[in-house]
Amino acid sequence: MISKHIAYLVRARIVIKTKRGRESVCRLRPEAIKTVSDWAFNYRRFWEESFDKLDAVVNQMKKDQIKEAEARDDKKHGERDRAHGRHKNF
Repeated sequence: MISKHIAYLVRARIVIKTKRGRESVCRLRPEAIKTVSDWAFNYRRFWEESFDKLDAVVNQMKKDQIKEAEARDDKKHGERDRAHGRHKNF
């Protein structure tokens, strides 16, 4: 199973694998790790900004729903108060 992971790292040129007799020696390429890290950082920033925007939209939708529910509730109470001869004081 580990050899499969190493093979992917070698294909991605993150690790260099050499043979020394019967042993395989793997050497990490730090510049490749930096490239991957930079790429991941940019995508992380993109997704964090996207989720922040989504959070703002969802919060606004919740506020709008609350306002609509309050408006419906006020309208119901207003109609009921008028039916009983009472008027809402502002």
